[in-house]
Amino acid sequence: MLLPLILHLLDSVTLFIWCSFTTFVITGLFAQFYKVEQTFVKKRKVEFIITSVASNSVRNSLFESILHNKTLFSGYKITVLIDEGSQLQSELEKLVYENVHIVIVPKQYRYDLLAKGRAINYFIETQVKSDWWYCFIDDDNLILNDSFLYEIPVYEKRGYVVCNPVLKPREGKSKGSYIMDWIRYFDDITLFRFFTGIMKTPILGLHGELLTVKGSILKEIGFAKHSYTEDFYFASEIVRRQYKSWQSQTILSIKSPNSLKDLLKQRGRWFKGIAKDLPLVPLEMKIIVGWRIVLWIFGIFGSWFISLLWMIPNHAFFLLAISGLYYWFIYLYAIKRGGFRYLFLIPAFGMIECISFIFGLRAKSFVVIDKN
Repeated sequence: MLLPLILHLLDSVTLFIWCSFTTFVITGLFAQFYKVEQTFVKKRKVEFIITSVASNSVRNSLFESILHNKTLFSGYKITVLIDEGSQLQSELEKLVYENVHIVIVPKQYRYDLLAKGRAINYFIETQVKSDWWYCFIDDDNLILNDSFLYEIPVYEKRGYVVCNPVLKPREGKSKGSYIMDWIRYFDDITLFRFFTGIMKTPILGLHGELLTVKGSILKEIGFAKHSYTEDFYFASEIVRRQYKSWQSQTILSIKSPNSLKDLLKQRGRWFKGIAKDLPLVPLEMKIIVGWRIVLWIFGIFGSWFISLLWMIPNHAFFLLAISGLYYWFIYLYAIKRGGFRYLFLIPAFGMIECISFIFGLRAKSFVVIDKN
C-alpha cells in the first residue's frame, strides 16, 4: 500500500514541476516580440563603475576588464571601486590610464552593509549626480557593444530609469561551468526579457552585471541593505515604486566559474540571498520568484534522478516534452561550443543546478569565487 502511495505522490510532484517549467518556457517565448529602440546620438553623461574585491584571486580578470572597457569607452569615465586595504590597491593606484580613476571605500564605512552593496552605497553617497547614468559592472565583465548608450536617450524621455544587458558566458577554467552558464543567456532572452522588457518591470530581479541606472534613482533608493543579492533587492524597490525598466540590446561577456565547485557556491549564494530577501519584496515578486525558488528546491523531482517516473502513463508527457526539449536545446547549443564529449553529462548538469541551493544553506559568509 505504501509504495503505490509514494509513487503517486512523486508522480504528482513531477507533474507540478514540469507544468511549472512549461509555463515559464511558454511565457519566455513571448519575449521574442520585444523590440528595443535607439536614437542616433549617444548619451554622454554616463559613468562606468567596476566594483571589485581587488584581491589576488581576481587580478587577471580585473585588469582584463579595465583594459577592455576603458578602450571601448575611451571618451567616458571609468571608476574602479575597491575597499581600503585591498590586496591590489597599491597596484591599481599606479594606473596611468587617462579615463580610469580609483575610488576607495574607507574601512570605517558602514560595517552593517555587505560586500558589493556596501561599496556601491558609498559610491552613491559620495559620487553620484542626479542627471547622470551609472553602469555598474563586475571585475570579470567585458561589454561587447555600446547599444545601450544609444538607447538611454529614448527611454529616459519616456520615464524609464533602469536597464540590463543580455549576459553571454565566456569560458574560464571549467568547460562544465561554461556549458551550464549558457542557461543564463537563454534566461535573459526569454523570461528576463519578458518581465524587464515587455512588462517593463524587473519582477524576476536585475543583474548586477551592467546594471545601468539613472543617478536620481540611485540616490533615492540606495544600496543600504544588508543583502547577499543586493541587485535583487534593488530590483524589488524599482518594482515597489513602479518605475519602468527595459532590456538593452547590449551583450555583456561574463566569465564562467573556474570549477563546478565555484559554480555551486555562486548559485548557492544567489539562492540564499533571494530567499532571505523574498519576504520583503512586493507581492508580485513574492509569487513569481517564490514559485521559481520552489522549483529550485524540488526541481530534482523533474530531473533525470527519477526519470523512470516519466514512463508512468499520464497526461504530463506533452508538458515534459516542451520543457525537456528547451533544456536539451540549451545544453546542446552550449556543448557545440564547449566540446561534444560532454554530451553524456547533460543529465548531470541538470542535477547539479537542482542541488546548488544546498551550498547556499551551508555557507556561513559572503562567497567570493576565483576569477583568475
